[in-house]
Amino acid sequence: MEYRIRANNISKCFRLYNDPMSRLKEALWRGRRSFHQDFWAVKDITMSIEDGSTVGVIGRNGSGKSTLLQLIAGIITPTSGHIAVHGRIAALLELGSGFDPEFTGRENVFMNGSILGLSQNEMAARFGDIEKFAEIGAFIDQPVKLYSSGMFVRLAFATAINVDPDILLVDEALAVGDVVFQHRCMSKIREIQQNGKTIFFVSHDISAVQKLCTKAILLEQGRVVCIGDPDDVIREYNKIIWNVEDKYSDQIQQSQTESVVDEATDIPTVLEQVKHFDRRLGDQTGEIIGFSLTDERGRSQVNFTGGDHINLSLVVHCHQTIEMPMAGFVIKDLLGNELLKTNSDAEGYHLKPCPKGANIKVTFSFVLPDFRSGSFAISAAFGNGTLDHYTVYDWLENLKVFTMESPQLCYGLLRTPINIHQEFTESTKSST
Repeated sequence: MEYRIRANNISKCFRLYNDPMSRLKEALWRGRRSFHQDFWAVKDITMSIEDGSTVGVIGRNGSGKSTLLQLIAGIITPTSGHIAVHGRIAALLELGSGFDPEFTGRENVFMNGSILGLSQNEMAARFGDIEKFAEIGAFIDQPVKLYSSGMFVRLAFATAINVDPDILLVDEALAVGDVVFQHRCMSKIREIQQNGKTIFFVSHDISAVQKLCTKAILLEQGRVVCIGDPDDVIREYNKIIWNVEDKYSDQIQQSQTESVVDEATDIPTVLEQVKHFDRRLGDQTGEIIGFSLTDERGRSQVNFTGGDHINLSLVVHCHQTIEMPMAGFVIKDLLGNELLKTNSDAEGYHLKPCPKGANIKVTFSFVLPDFRSGSFAISAAFGNGTLDHYTVYDWLENLKVFTMESPQLCYGLLRTPINIHQEFTESTKSST
């Protein structure tokens, strides 16, 4: 098996200085005294990337993703360890790398081709495709420093994909382009995949990693947490992001403690406290203080399969008397599509009035539809009123993330059982 990229215990350390004077002092002391702190951006990374692979690198901000790409591209050298790259690399890294702002777009295209070992004639033959894909018009002959960020990315990507690379490195730069251009880029990346090229990219778009990649790498604080199947790696990533512990080994213990009550909050211990969410709205007159996501046996879960019976419970503390309480939730995919959205009133269940100081628990029990395999987020809400006129007291966006595996292929956002019937009918002939 041929490997395009091989790294053996590579690490990269940067020196951090409190101020420019500290850097000068260290130079004057000629190494006899240190005025810096060592920061290890990546530490002891070992990996082998096969020819034709599409590899996605994920991780939180500051985990070392971009540094790893720069090491592979040869922009920076490792402090220790060894990295070997076989084949021509085209890199689309952070905005501004590889292009001279004083040169025109045309000049930068030919300069990049020369750096990659292509002759002027070879680049001239490819220039028409580059110009057509970039769609920046007359700006192709203007200095790059006059470009908008979107124009810059268009030209940089068009150049990278048209120099016939063996390895394409892509950082988050594509996020700068407009939606239409992003779709065009993804189509081109799939074409490069089909041609058997190696793609190595960093992305926060977990859906793209899941759909495009044959392998994924999860970094945390500069170290590799895991390398392998994208679904498995994404599952570990979600645990880090949401601080979710693997609860499979504790299922028996959890089932035994479901009836235990925390005296301080009067919430059953199986419920999770509200800690992680993206946004909170409302004055919390009715405050969501706990929740749980369980299977039909009452065991906490973060991994489900289409058709599973699940329970979503919300515990709300009423700071004032609430005459017409309402509770609801939304399940969204990574792109923000609302796949399932409902509330107690919409389901025809009218909650009883809640006195001041009371805690109430509302549980939604339902069968999980066959969504496309991936990760999904639950947002929850509590308020007062009716479907037509209501006030939201508490809205928690992305309160809980769970993963979903569909046992059957799902070509759309979700799948539903469909019966198919075939019959032959007599042909009708028009009479003359």
